[in-house]
Amino acid sequence: MDNKLDVMPLMTDQMKAVVRKQKELVEDAFATDVGYDEMRANYIKERRFWNEGGPVMSSTEEMALEGPAGPFRVRLYRPTASVEARPAIVYIHGGGFVVGNCDTHDRVCRLIAAGTDAVVASVDYHLSPESKFPTNIRECALAARHIHEHGAELGIDGDDISLAGDSGGAVLSMATNLWLRDEVGDNAYVKALLLYYGYYGLRDSCSRRLFGSSIDGLSKEDLAYYDSCWIGDLTDEALGSPYYDMLSNDLKTSMPGCYIASAGLDPLRDDSACLHAILDEMGVPNVYENFEGVLHAYIHHTRMLDEANVCIEHSVDFWKRRHEFA
Repeated sequence: MDNKLDVMPLMTDQMKAVVRKQKELVEDAFATDVGYDEMRANYIKERRFWNEGGPVMSSTEEMALEGPAGPFRVRLYRPTASVEARPAIVYIHGGGFVVGNCDTHDRVCRLIAAGTDAVVASVDYHLSPESKFPTNIRECALAARHIHEHGAELGIDGDDISLAGDSGGAVLSMATNLWLRDEVGDNAYVKALLLYYGYYGLRDSCSRRLFGSSIDGLSKEDLAYYDSCWIGDLTDEALGSPYYDMLSNDLKTSMPGCYIASAGLDPLRDDSACLHAILDEMGVPNVYENFEGVLHAYIHHTRMLDEANVCIEHSVDFWKRRHEFA
């Protein structure tokens, strides 16, 4: 028996409309009891509607990088045609490490690019379970380092890079920052983190006890499934890695400012609240916003959900404020 809440009465009217639209697009879009190919196809199909429209970029191009699991692509969104080197935001998509690609997060990337006037670099890392932890962290770190080292030829200020991501992408963004600091030895060029409803090491929490169901695809069983695909055997040693249990890592040394967003009806909500509390205690500049009445993955729904637009706008404002004093 569990004591999970019925979230339907707790949702905003717009969030309820989003859930109805999702069911119309793909029934059981987030089911994890099907094969990987079907999961990925369902996710791509459901996301197609949410990525229509939005800002038009001056140009979009792709480059291929060679990583530990072979070649992977990075898509560059340029909101304006600028002769000056622009800051970059490396965007790492969510999807539980198992689903998603550059296309499933296209509108989010364009919105962030248009709002910041930065070049957004979307990383199409290798998915799990074919690619295990920490391979995709290494790929994202490689992408950030490549942009840092080759900024001039890319029209980017290689010393002004931020990391951003949603859900599993927020996990990878925080882990990439720590990996660059601790394994590579240099994250000084990482100026900000934009973290949308990630998880950072909690194995149990109040929000995990109250929320998560087939509606959002984040039941207790779903969360364990995604972790097992990514990590493998969920041993204490594996879950104690400083790139999984990041709340136990050093979150003071060489930490950039962080924008942290969570959803009020998300089982992962308390990870963001805990991260915020630790960063406050460590004196790391950060802003934390919890958006009540919405589910996990809400920033995708800017076509129908006010909170999605407000969250992206506020994260863009945070990024701009960090750059005013850089």
